[in-house]
This record gives sequence, structure tokens and C-alpha cells, in this order.
Amino acid sequence: MGNLDKTQTRKEPITFTGRTRSDAKRKALNYWYMNQTSLAMTIREFSARLVLLPDGKSIVFYEATTD
Repeated sequence: MGNLDKTQTRKEPITFTGRTRSDAKRKALNYWYMNQTSLAMTIREFSARLVLLPDGKSIVFYEATTD
């Protein structure tokens, strides 16, 4: 993963919760589709920042990371 500039700030993670894993994934992909311009990342880059939680029904997106 890349390094953040000093001007960038870490944003709070976004959680997508659904009735099933597929439903949560659908919500996450819909978020990327609706915000792809402002996110400025490909679907591959977006997917690399998604984490499936142990409950199997929630996915967390970490927009900015720190090294």
C-alpha cells in the first residue's frame, strides 16, 4: 500500500452490513459505483481495502491507511 501525504487525514472506516455476505458485498460495490469519481480508485484498489468481519454479514472499507 502507498504512503499518505502529510496533508491527508485518516478517515473513519465505512461498514456495509447485509442479511448475507452477498448482500453486504452488493452494498459495498454499489457504494464504489456511486462514488468512484470521488474515491479515485479502481474496483481492484477498492476491493483490496475491504475486510469481511467474522460475522460474515459485514464488510468494512478502510479508505485511508497508515504505514
